[in-house]
Amino acid sequence: MDISRSVRLKAPAEEVWALIGPFDSLTKWHTAMLNCTLGVDQGHMVRHLVVVGGIKVTERLIQHDDAGMVYRYAMSDAGRLPVADFSASLRVSDHGSDGCAVTWSSSFLVAGAPENVVGEALGGIFDSGMNSLADRFGLAD
Repeated sequence: MDISRSVRLKAPAEEVWALIGPFDSLTKWHTAMLNCTLGVDQGHMVRHLVVVGGIKVTERLIQHDDAGMVYRYAMSDAGRLPVADFSASLRVSDHGSDGCAVTWSSSFLVAGAPENVVGEALGGIFDSGMNSLADRFGLAD
């Protein structure tokens, strides 16, 4: 299953990336993320998240590119989330004087729950993040 969300913002790409680019910044901009701590697992940076509802997950950083304003990560421990082989990317695209766009994309297998339920739940998390950014920076025309 694939889930992707985008939002166009009235802010310079560099300003948005400064907020969302650090791998441990989710609690600074996403209202559904209650806690985020960094660690290292087998030589890879990981973040341990607590999501609204008490769900705990661990995500491993795969690639971080400040110049390209993108990072990619994989879920190494999905906790109670019924997913497997989850990977995702978060990207900011510069639109010059028209602001920027943020795109959050994921790909995963559904494991142990109806696909539509999992899609709605994860889509809701992505929507919440995009809405938080729109509230903070404003939507581009």
